[in-house]
Amino acid sequence: MKGKLISSNRQNFDRRERFIVFHYTVLDEEDSVEILTRGGVGAHFLIPKQAFKDEDSEEQFDYYKLVDIKDRAWHAGMSGFKGRHGLNDTSIGIEIVNYGYGLVQDSGEVLFTYQIENHLKKYIIQTLQTQDKNSYLLLNGKKLLSAFLADMMRALVPPPDREAYKEKVSQTLINKYRQLTEAWRKENDKFLYIKQEDLFQLEKDKKLVWDEYTDHQLDTIEKLIKEKIEPELTIKDKTSEKVYYEIAPQFIIGHMAIALGRKTDPGPRLFIELAKRGIGAWPDEALVSTIEQQKMGQGIDYKWIQDNLKRYGYEVDLTGQLDTQTKNAIRAFQMHFEPKNYSGEPSVKTISILEALIKKYYSD
Repeated sequence: MKGKLISSNRQNFDRRERFIVFHYTVLDEEDSVEILTRGGVGAHFLIPKQAFKDEDSEEQFDYYKLVDIKDRAWHAGMSGFKGRHGLNDTSIGIEIVNYGYGLVQDSGEVLFTYQIENHLKKYIIQTLQTQDKNSYLLLNGKKLLSAFLADMMRALVPPPDREAYKEKVSQTLINKYRQLTEAWRKENDKFLYIKQEDLFQLEKDKKLVWDEYTDHQLDTIEKLIKEKIEPELTIKDKTSEKVYYEIAPQFIIGHMAIALGRKTDPGPRLFIELAKRGIGAWPDEALVSTIEQQKMGQGIDYKWIQDNLKRYGYEVDLTGQLDTQTKNAIRAFQMHFEPKNYSGEPSVKTISILEALIKKYYSD
């Protein structure tokens, strides 16, 4: 059987990919690789803090390619932006090895969540070895210990071999370690009761800091998008150079924008740095200043804010009130475009940035 190829007009097709979505892993590099290759969650790329060498060939690499960009990776979860939902279907996921936010201790040292998880992992292993040695040897021997640990530690996704380890140990043992883990967290996990709405005030009080993205990560992201992703996805006429399709800059976004109130990644440190490299949407500063001067002294119209957040792409209901869902949308917007204020409370600056973005990207 043979089909005849007839080239379709360039205006008759485009790509499935509409978005590039950034995440941080809140894990170190080793655990990030394990989580993203274990099953249940994935991404197209993982960007480590520094370049790394292959153990066998000694060849140096800048990033991990986990899934082909033409294939669907499971990174977005329940998500929505600009009228589309389930963005795994229409997005490229880029994970970055970054620890998220950390809490400043009395000693001045910064504690990150991955350190808490590492301490908890050691506690569970030591308890198994001393109190339930036979179960430890069984899990370790059957290579099911990591699944047991991931389940006890409320991993990002359930381990694919969860049922396999449950067949090897009793429900009594499982219940015991879930209770031990819960008690350990209540005593040792300083992040347990922190909510999204607390983050900005904690940073203002100098009790919280965000892990910075490295130059290697920023440079790699720039090259990855400009030299790999965009050339492969852009559709243009070879003669006239007219572009028929490309990922729009306003659709280069963070997980926080597509999962309002649930996610904070990649935090308030990434997009301002990417904008300096010509990646993604960013408002014209002069226009923001002009609008800001015009709006000084005016009241805040929450219906206008909701309407324009929705127009830009954020999933927010038009209630006219500064309700929780609106604060979540504003906080995600501020983390992207106003990183010095992600309180969820709209300032004149917030409103001015939003209007400038609408005029720049949705003027028609």
